[in-house]
Amino acid sequence: MTGPPAWTRRGVLTALLAAGAGCTTETDDATTSTQEPSDPETPTDEPSERSTTSAPTPTETATTTEEPTATDEPTTEEPTTTAESIEEITDIEFRETPQRTLRLDLYLPSTEESSPFVVYAHGGAWIMGDKGHRPMFDRLVEEGFAVADIQYRLAQEKQYPAAVRDVVAAVKWVRANAGEYGIDSDRGALMGYSAGAHLAALVAVAPDHGTFQPDEFHPDVRVGVDALVGYSGPYDFTESGIGENPLVAAFFGADAPTERLEEGSPVSHVEGDDPPALLIHGTDDNVVPYRSTTALADAYRNAGVPVDVLTGDGAGHGMIDNDEWREETLPSQEQFLADHLQTQ
Repeated sequence: MTGPPAWTRRGVLTALLAAGAGCTTETDDATTSTQEPSDPETPTDEPSERSTTSAPTPTETATTTEEPTATDEPTTEEPTTTAESIEEITDIEFRETPQRTLRLDLYLPSTEESSPFVVYAHGGAWIMGDKGHRPMFDRLVEEGFAVADIQYRLAQEKQYPAAVRDVVAAVKWVRANAGEYGIDSDRGALMGYSAGAHLAALVAVAPDHGTFQPDEFHPDVRVGVDALVGYSGPYDFTESGIGENPLVAAFFGADAPTERLEEGSPVSHVEGDDPPALLIHGTDDNVVPYRSTTALADAYRNAGVPVDVLTGDGAGHGMIDNDEWREETLPSQEQFLADHLQTQ
């Protein structure tokens, strides 16, 4: 299947302007193909130099299947221990797809005990972005959480539900290989930013939905997690006319039927046994409006599921990369994860 055309910075900005103030706009600020978007009004944090170990990169094998089997063998290379006693292993292959090999980076606490895990999905409007170190990862690892920063297929590579299946595959891979890295497979959370928050939320509230399952990929490993953290995410695509948005169409397909948009909306799947959620959003977000978070929070409350909302009064879409907002919200995130992953 041929995906949508490659997106440029100008194309994304045009799409954002076309979206207007629509609640479910799934767009991020313009960004390069390998960097997270940032709020145009706030500087993006530049991470310091870090000593890392990359997993071996074998030659990619061509395949003709739609959903190939799992990459079962974790890297055997020794991780590097940083000055902060954080073990960092980059470019671990976790899934082969017809489009490309997907990789993840692991940030591991230096501890003798097994660590609960957090699977993080980057932003980028589903059409750009990549895994890459974020300043908050260090803080989470210092608090005892293992962080898996993952790749997923972008819309121009393969449209919905490919990216959702990739996030499911990442959770399964982490659990299947937990023993190799000192991870506790029984305690886990999903976290994401912008488009990645949508993917994380969708997998968190619909872990066993048939459409989202990668074929023959660790079928006996469970997907459900214990907590969800969403930054500035779009969670509802059921509004009339939302399918006409260029970025929504790029992800779901042109003229996507209402049923597909509903299926891809986290708000459509919330039930009483879903994991608790912490939702973080700025009131001045001009990419994904704040009311997107209130829509998911209302769905949680109506289902009787615990949900906390951290509101950034005056914050824009890039609050995740703003030093002040990060320092203000991180303690709540750490406590939320500690409470629900039982690290205290």
